[in-house]
Amino acid sequence: MRFQQQFKFRRLLRRWGLGLLTLVAFTWLGYAQPAHSQLTPLNANPTAPVVVNGRKVLDVQGVGNFSAADRAQSINQRLQKELKLSQLPEVEVVVEEDGPVYLQSKHSGNTLATVTDVDLSTPSYPLSRQAQDWAELLEPALQQGQWELGPAYFRQALLYGVVVVVVAIAIHLLLQLFGRRSSRFLNRWFTVPGNPLTVWERPIKVFWQLGIIGLKAGLWLTVFAYITGLFPQIRIWRHTIYTLLTAESIALGNQQYSPLSLLLLLGLTVGLWFAARLIAQLFRIYILRRARIESHLQDILGVLIQYSLLFLGIIILLQAFGIDASSLTILASLLGVGIGFGVQNITNNFISGFIITLERPIQTGDFIKIGDLVGIVKQVGARSTEITTLDKVTIIVPNSRFLESEVINWSHGNPISRLRVPVSVAYGSDIAQVKTALLEAIKHHPEVLLRPEPEIWFQSFGDSALNFEIMAWTGDPRKQFRVKSDLNYAIEASLRHYDIEVPFPQQDLHLRSPQLDEILTILKQQAIGVATPYSHTTATAASLQPTAEPPVEPVEQPVEQTTEHPLPDLLANLDLEALAEAMQGPQGIKLQTPPDQASPSYFTGAAVLQWLQQNRDYTHAGAMLVGQWLLQKGLIYAIADDRDFDDSQALYQFYQDSPAAQAKSVESPSNPVISDQNDTEIYSPDFD
Repeated sequence: MRFQQQFKFRRLLRRWGLGLLTLVAFTWLGYAQPAHSQLTPLNANPTAPVVVNGRKVLDVQGVGNFSAADRAQSINQRLQKELKLSQLPEVEVVVEEDGPVYLQSKHSGNTLATVTDVDLSTPSYPLSRQAQDWAELLEPALQQGQWELGPAYFRQALLYGVVVVVVAIAIHLLLQLFGRRSSRFLNRWFTVPGNPLTVWERPIKVFWQLGIIGLKAGLWLTVFAYITGLFPQIRIWRHTIYTLLTAESIALGNQQYSPLSLLLLLGLTVGLWFAARLIAQLFRIYILRRARIESHLQDILGVLIQYSLLFLGIIILLQAFGIDASSLTILASLLGVGIGFGVQNITNNFISGFIITLERPIQTGDFIKIGDLVGIVKQVGARSTEITTLDKVTIIVPNSRFLESEVINWSHGNPISRLRVPVSVAYGSDIAQVKTALLEAIKHHPEVLLRPEPEIWFQSFGDSALNFEIMAWTGDPRKQFRVKSDLNYAIEASLRHYDIEVPFPQQDLHLRSPQLDEILTILKQQAIGVATPYSHTTATAASLQPTAEPPVEPVEQPVEQTTEHPLPDLLANLDLEALAEAMQGPQGIKLQTPPDQASPSYFTGAAVLQWLQQNRDYTHAGAMLVGQWLLQKGLIYAIADDRDFDDSQALYQFYQDSPAAQAKSVESPSNPVISDQNDTEIYSPDFD
């Protein structure tokens, strides 16, 4: 396990070390060019390089409206055209009377460059002499550049590149072998008894591994720089990229900076962050921990050292790059408005972490509960806190939650805490025996403290049980959940030993109905086969037709069942005649007037239901049954001669207003009257 951790740590260090060394090497490669003045923002006379196939020959300054970069670009284009000629380049100095001094190609006659007073190395130096010096630099450079464009040089460069790569591979393998052997030597050396550097074993090994990685990275960066310098076209591309990176095109305040210098500043800032963190960790591990300082003080001092080093390092970097902090005020204000809302939570958590570190409401190793999370504090960081739950799951909690919500810290101060275990027993149990059984169950548990003494509280009389609550104390709050489970097991066994019943919820349901006796009577009648007091009577219309009329083809009609229907229970003792009289009284149903009569005599089925529900407190179903019985008993009459009562806008009349009652008042002995089983006369319109 230790070997795996060391292997992971070494691999991580190799990656970070390789990245940092690569950044430093690229920076060195860029700054290794002779044009260092372009990276100095305080240079009053900026210059630009004149190159041949990517190699710098000399520097020129700006003249008049032409900047140094524009002038150098113009000269480079002329020199590149000169390289494409077949003749060997030769440069001569042309001096005109009262005119400029310039360099000219002997074969093409093209002007290559103009020498002015700003190009003089010293103020008293003659222009012709300065031009001759330039010619002595340009002519061999042009000849070398023309030769590099030929096939012979390409073959030679390719051969050199292969040889360099092979040599680099061999050196890399030797460095790797040297690293393994040196690591084994260090391991044996640190195991020697009495070695005074044993306490520094880990940092020494880390820096040794970083050194090996740096040598390998430097080797391949050197190979890369050499091979790219062999081929002219690649060298030209490298110079172009370098020119773009070193061009002072970014303004910060009153100064101009190049992208490369800002990238270097950013890389150094990131490196400063990791360096400050590493130094703080080393200081904490090898100094504070060995000085036996408390853990929370180590956290405080480690954070303070890390951010102090980071703050001082940033100030030094800004001053080294010539950046005035006051020039960043406008930029900081603009960025502050934009990112203020985005980092407010991060800032809140950071400040909360600093307050937690100072006040120490929670510390590493505390057993806490925040919201639904219960666990042990593993680490208190600057922005968040790691909590390991009872399920061995690590949860990252923002520090602001510990200051904005309630936190239960069982380990803060006195770790002794009280457990509450509810218990219910059945009514009729001996309370003294219950208390004895519960005390026996909890006192035998090793995690339950005898001082303070456990207590049994009689809480309440429940619906189906007597409710007790056990109050027991424990000295380790981390085990409270397991202790509760063990107590429940012991309590169940103790209650069973004393034959004390644990109840379950019970409820008694009582039903009351004023018509329950009527329902039972109807059910008994149906069980013994007794017929109900009424039945439907079906009259055959064909037997009552006059014989003079021609016979009509019988049409199949749905066969009506004449079986007897049971009387509804709520109508068993109902006085229908009294109900009909009340419906016709002053507080009865409102009648409607037909078109051909002067007095009102009609009402709707909906009006019947409404009156029964309002004045007799019937439900809709009960009102429908009453209306159907009134219709069947002939107390109301349906205009449409329907057999079933309808609760819609169907029209009905009371019996005295119906045609049957009017026909009865003038009836003769020849008029037949049909009587039902209850001797209620019903008029049949078929005999009109």
